[in-house]
Amino acid sequence: MPESGEKIRKGDFAFAYSKVTPPLSGTFQIFGRIGVYDDHRFVIGSKGSNFSLFCEVSSAPYPMSAALPRVFVTVHIPLSHLEPLNGLAEIVMPDNGVAAAPRAQVLREIGDCIAVISQGELRIDGEFLDAAPSLKFVANAAMGIDNLDLAELRRRGIRAANTPAAFAESTADHTLGLMLDMTRRISEGDRYVRTGQWAKGMEPLRWEGTLLGGRTLGIIGYGRIAKMVERRARAFDMEVIHTKSTPHDHSGYRPLETLLRESDIVVALVPLTPETRHLINAERLALMKPGSFFINVARGKVMDEAAVVAALQSGHLAGAAFDVFEEEPMVNEALFAMDNVVLTPHIGGATRDQRRRGRLEASAEVARFLRGEALVSPV
Repeated sequence: MPESGEKIRKGDFAFAYSKVTPPLSGTFQIFGRIGVYDDHRFVIGSKGSNFSLFCEVSSAPYPMSAALPRVFVTVHIPLSHLEPLNGLAEIVMPDNGVAAAPRAQVLREIGDCIAVISQGELRIDGEFLDAAPSLKFVANAAMGIDNLDLAELRRRGIRAANTPAAFAESTADHTLGLMLDMTRRISEGDRYVRTGQWAKGMEPLRWEGTLLGGRTLGIIGYGRIAKMVERRARAFDMEVIHTKSTPHDHSGYRPLETLLRESDIVVALVPLTPETRHLINAERLALMKPGSFFINVARGKVMDEAAVVAALQSGHLAGAAFDVFEEEPMVNEALFAMDNVVLTPHIGGATRDQRRRGRLEASAEVARFLRGEALVSPV
């Protein structure tokens, strides 16, 4: 590999270093797998016995210096999950065990970082951006983007991307898991055994749950995850209907109010937007069948949590399951006392396989930005 201080020639395309003659004046600096010449950036690779310098016509999108650009990662993860950034960036990754870095810590340490990768838990707003004067790029290793103040990012010329497909299968699986848990009272039964109540005597009539086969599942939203949930639900012989913001010619389509009236189980699977905020409120809950079930794996603010609690307390809903909450991680305390409610801590996408995929996709977007390439999933 060429050494820092050697002279090379710029070019618009890849060329073999060994064939560069005569060298033009200028100094080539090497930082890992990055080379800099006259404010232009080179990615160093190899082909056979020759080293190749890949030079872009435009200048680098960040100030070049004698150090790699710094990228902040909010959770301590294997470096293999950030492989696309090898040689392109210095990784700043606080070790907080299994927890994400607290916001205060991120604000203290983000100052000279050009990019940040989070799981979507980090609110990117004016306060954050004021603390990050060098920031040029934000990557969500998550499907949602409601943690991003997009207007403020655009005002400051900061780009962003997410990973819209990375967690779909995991979330669909989790949705079916919640549905089975809720209707067959699995978590409730687990608590019953663990607390020694079963040992006091058999109560067979207590555990009669609800069969999924033959029931109607109503899905609010009809995107990637919803279609995966639909396929899984049909394997349980469920009838599946759906609604979406734009009516379409599909035998399973229903307007929202019709879907609520026809469904035995309703699942919310829509992004949080001004139009979907409190989409499930007291008025719409009243349209649901008495004794029906509600599941939210979308975003907490898609539902009016207090209204759902009231519908459970009155018995109008037979049960519910939530992976998201209106003010998470805070949860309406009334839910804790309800045996017919299943609660999980926003882990719908949390499988090892898909978390790794999401981080690889997010770091690949950062790498594309650093190389000046087009993004795959800009927001």
